[in-house]
Amino acid sequence: MNFLTEPSSLSQLIGKEVLVFELGFGNGDFLKYLRNRYPDALIVGAEVANQFVLLAHRKLMRENVQKVFLYRGDGRSLLYFFVPDNRVKAIYINFPDPWEKPSKENKRLTSKRSLMVYYSRLKKGGKLFIATDSDILKGYLRDSLADIGVSYIETPNSPYEDFLTKYARKWISLNKPISYFIIEKQDERVLIPYEGVEGMPNLIFKVKDNSIDVLEKVEGLLPIEFKEEEFFYKIDKVYEYKRQEFLFRVIHAEPFLNQKYYIVLRFHHDKGFLELDDRNNVIISKFVIKAFRDLAKKVFDLLGKEIIFQNLREV
Repeated sequence: MNFLTEPSSLSQLIGKEVLVFELGFGNGDFLKYLRNRYPDALIVGAEVANQFVLLAHRKLMRENVQKVFLYRGDGRSLLYFFVPDNRVKAIYINFPDPWEKPSKENKRLTSKRSLMVYYSRLKKGGKLFIATDSDILKGYLRDSLADIGVSYIETPNSPYEDFLTKYARKWISLNKPISYFIIEKQDERVLIPYEGVEGMPNLIFKVKDNSIDVLEKVEGLLPIEFKEEEFFYKIDKVYEYKRQEFLFRVIHAEPFLNQKYYIVLRFHHDKGFLELDDRNNVIISKFVIKAFRDLAKKVFDLLGKEIIFQNLREV
């Protein structure tokens, strides 16, 4: 059992392995079931709640369960940013928070956009399993799967042999109907919810005047923010990290991804360098590029006189 502390390392781990994911693994018992069901697979479990990650870790370590990787965070970001299309054998989502208010739709692990990602990452013949007791979520799944053109089976019978999850036992004891949605990929289609990973952005420029009070000047640029539907960023603070080096804090949210990171502005002689702080393990999406571009334009307009080099794609 291992922790997946750096999400980008997943792409090095998977190789030719059979891949199985559980999103929202809770107490970790279902991961043990998956280890037995898929003895040759690499099992990846993702969970946002730290207490459940620690609980599952203790259980798996105590029982010496091998080839299971735990990730504390949103499993959708792993699948979307670091797993190739048509690659995964199975994805399991058991009794996710239904977020029943329509305004919270995009928080659902089973949002329409999320379903598109899961379907795209499954290999032909791979399966997505979703279990829920929520009537609202059942209706939403039926409509969403129809909207994206994906066929499914809905059954009250568990596809997990004799294994019952904690919530399955609870709802059965209360006579609450459970639906299991089973989606088997019949083709190699890729459904694109929005475009994702980018390369490292940077900007190098000649400065107008290297004697100015840089901190005071760049503080005047802030805050810089953007919001459109599920996409949001705010650059709200700048710190003088060390002499001639400044850190801009960015708070960032987009589908499947919430992160805080820093953009570094440093100077050497008559040149300025703007780049992402690589200590933050930033997932570089197109929207990260947009935040970087917006800051880069303001910094260059304020301090620069000539661009020497830039790696900034339009988004």
